[in-house]
Amino acid sequence: MKKIGLILCGLLLLSACKGAKYHYKSGKKYAQASMLKESVTSYKKAIDRKPNKVKYRIAMEETASALLEELYTNYRFADGNDSASIYKFRDAEKWRNYLVPYINTSRYEGFYDRDYNDQLSRFLGQKYERSNKWIRTRQYERAQKNLIEIKELDPDYKDVKALLEFAEVEPIYVSALELLEKSEYRNAYELLQPTLKKYPKQNLLRKLEEQAIERGKYRLGIISDPNITGSEATMSAALQSAVISLIQREKDPFLELLDRTNFDLLQQEQDAIINGTTNEAAVTQELLAADGYLKVIITHAHEEEGRLFQETKKGWEKYYVTEKNEDGEDIKKAKYKKVTYLEYHKRNEAGYDMQVALVERATSKILWTESYHQDFNDEVHYVQYSGSGSLYSGSWRYQHKAHPSDRRSNDSGRLNRLRKGNKRVKSTSSMRKDAVGILAKKAADYVLAQKLIRE
Repeated sequence: MKKIGLILCGLLLLSACKGAKYHYKSGKKYAQASMLKESVTSYKKAIDRKPNKVKYRIAMEETASALLEELYTNYRFADGNDSASIYKFRDAEKWRNYLVPYINTSRYEGFYDRDYNDQLSRFLGQKYERSNKWIRTRQYERAQKNLIEIKELDPDYKDVKALLEFAEVEPIYVSALELLEKSEYRNAYELLQPTLKKYPKQNLLRKLEEQAIERGKYRLGIISDPNITGSEATMSAALQSAVISLIQREKDPFLELLDRTNFDLLQQEQDAIINGTTNEAAVTQELLAADGYLKVIITHAHEEEGRLFQETKKGWEKYYVTEKNEDGEDIKKAKYKKVTYLEYHKRNEAGYDMQVALVERATSKILWTESYHQDFNDEVHYVQYSGSGSLYSGSWRYQHKAHPSDRRSNDSGRLNRLRKGNKRVKSTSSMRKDAVGILAKKAADYVLAQKLIRE
């Protein structure tokens, strides 16, 4: 028994050594092939830069031939493993096609095709049977993995395209049905989108999508208040239109806007619900079918167009005169003359208050309400002076003769900036337009963020 044990140990050790030797050789061959691939790629770039360089051509011929010989040898000695043989052959063929413009590869063309096709047929058959097994047992991810591999090797193999589509669609269809049963309509819709994009003719998925939208669609009425008048009413109408545009721009399939501004009719409908009666006038109106309504109004608008203040101020303009110095040379000397200039100032202001309320139509329950305030202001401050020299502020008593009280400030930089300053102030009508855009976005953003769904 002891001898038998020693013999078995010896055999196992020998086997392990052979395996180690095989892996060592395999690793060595892989490293050799990698080095040859790098060399071939370098020679290709060199030849592309200098096509007529003979030494590059000779080097490419030797290295590329060695690489192809190595790759096809690896294919031949794949030990009958169809999977390994197939991918080794494809790697060899890829490099052969890559090298066709640079060396003569005719001796490798079609040489192993028959043997490769036999191996490929066996391999694909095994993968196909395995895929059908995974589909029957509803292990769709495993089926997809095998079918994708088959499709990459032979896109026209049997009904692999249809099977792959089924393996991808079926689990999505089942999951979407479960979400519909739980009334998770938006989740069902979002789950279906990637698969529908890939397979747009999948009618079963398309019908599920339509059901999800129809069951989950939220119909929202946009209303105003007839008691608001004047600029608030005008601005409220513009605000509602802006909110509608912003919401529609998002193209949310679950949100349908019902634009209704007849507040009296809405009030009649609510009274009829409270009293347990039906308002005949409201029955024919689209708003009756709404799930909720959004009240968007400007409750207060304050706009103040400022007056343009004009003030005449005293100052000094700098200029230069030419004089002769002690040596008789012409020099320029700075002088200052007393002048007057006009200084202007204007400020426009505006402020707006918006109220938004989301109300459930059937119960009149306020789901959300919020008030927003938005302030605007703009002003101009500039100087008008027709002179060409630098301008300084200051004071003087007499314009054409000196006086001890005359003063000149060193602020020409500030005044020159005011001379170039903006002379147009933003109007209150522009502020109103900006306010509509800002406030409408706040209201629309809230509505869209809620992802309203009819349960």
